[in-house]
Amino acid sequence: MPQMPEDVRTAIERLMIDYCYNVDALEDMDRFLSIFTEDAVTDMTAIGLPLMKDRGELKAFFEGVFETMSHHFHFISNFRPESWDGEVGIMQAYVIGMGHSKDGNTVAVQVRYRMECIETADGWKCRHYTITPMMPLPGSLDEIHGDR
Repeated sequence: MPQMPEDVRTAIERLMIDYCYNVDALEDMDRFLSIFTEDAVTDMTAIGLPLMKDRGELKAFFEGVFETMSHHFHFISNFRPESWDGEVGIMQAYVIGMGHSKDGNTVAVQVRYRMECIETADGWKCRHYTITPMMPLPGSLDEIHGDR
């Protein structure tokens, strides 16, 4: 496997950071979705949330998130290239995510993000996004998002 070029690594890291900033803003769905390809798969099943098979399903899920949450905070670090084949770059990072719902419930998770990314005419996009728990999950995650 060839080493991931520094410009690719930087572009994917920025994409992962943009994801965190966009989800923390809890607004502007178009900006949030802009980092994903139209056919992007998002797999949150390891944390008890759905598998989404395209941007439409991702939008439907996150519209509910944006509606029910009053605050989000994601801290991303420990970026690590997983693979690079000359076209597809895969990067992992550790994330501490916190949220406060409008009904007063709170959640904090320690997870790993994995993004499989490609360069498009519109820049780098994520085509497969996975979340995996790094620590036991709190029950409040299911209370806040489990019905989606």
